[in-house]
Amino acid sequence: MTSFFVTIRILATVLPALGIALTSLRLYYRHTRRHLGWDDAWAAFCMFCAFFLAAGAWTRSDTPQVGPFHHGPRVRILGYYMLNVAFTCVLWSARLSILFSIIRLIPYLMRLRVYATMAAVLFGCMWVALIILKITVCETHPEWKQTQGVQCVLGPAVAGVELATDFIADVILVALPIRLLWNIKLSPSRRALLTGIFSASMFTTIVSIVHGVFVFSSNRNAEGIWAHVLASTAMIVANLAVLVIWFMHLVGHHEESQVSPDLTAGMEGTDQTPPKDLSTLRFNHDTGPIVLQPLDRKGLHLSTLNSFSSHSEGSLATMTFATNTNGDIASKADRSIYLEANRQR
Repeated sequence: MTSFFVTIRILATVLPALGIALTSLRLYYRHTRRHLGWDDAWAAFCMFCAFFLAAGAWTRSDTPQVGPFHHGPRVRILGYYMLNVAFTCVLWSARLSILFSIIRLIPYLMRLRVYATMAAVLFGCMWVALIILKITVCETHPEWKQTQGVQCVLGPAVAGVELATDFIADVILVALPIRLLWNIKLSPSRRALLTGIFSASMFTTIVSIVHGVFVFSSNRNAEGIWAHVLASTAMIVANLAVLVIWFMHLVGHHEESQVSPDLTAGMEGTDQTPPKDLSTLRFNHDTGPIVLQPLDRKGLHLSTLNSFSSHSEGSLATMTFATNTNGDIASKADRSIYLEANRQR
């Protein structure tokens, strides 16, 4: 048992430290670009919970034989609850960070944004339900508090709910960006890159399946080990999209993406060239194509009939949505945002 506690302490220190380091880099990058949003807030909360995850693991494993503080059973039980709740919070806040990263990319005109927002509510409900279920099971069967390992036997009911919610959440996190990228005009290599980044959520699913198998079994040690692996995997995957794009910018990797004909026509006779990075995207929409373009590009003009800008804390940057139709597709709220954006500029 002593060797197991030593192993748990190593994993509970090294793996969260890696996730915390990557999250810190992500927040630094977003802060320097002034692109902080709700997805970064969830990533920061995930990092905050990771500290409690590590602290809970150390407190629970602080037996009189291991030390260093030689806590009694009561403190170690509190450490287990800290570990268990923090584990669930790390896992689901990481998923919400990924989800809000996807929401930042979805134009307000697309119905997919509504579905993504509904998914965020669903994630929150599953998060709270799992915490309540775990605490209820542990308090209903308190025999584990008298054992040396001080670890609650969650049983097949909790394992089944965990596997089901993990599968539903990860399928949503993969399906939403694939549906979004389906309507974006990108080169095949760039499309493959973005699809691969967002599909990395399936790695979390694989690890959660392994963890769930041990929750079903009587091997409490393996369950504890894979819980730390799962939480850290979720943290790493949550930061992957931002850090990969940052790395591509650092190495100077740019690739031309397809731009709306209207946008190209507006540049004829000027010194401007169509943007060649990921920040300019073109969506196919029922009312016509929509071009997403950062407004911080100096001197760039859009020769389109209808355009409005979207200012929100959840957007990647200040973006212009342009359509080549004559229909009035912008709502009154969107137009008021547009007027407010122009006054600020």
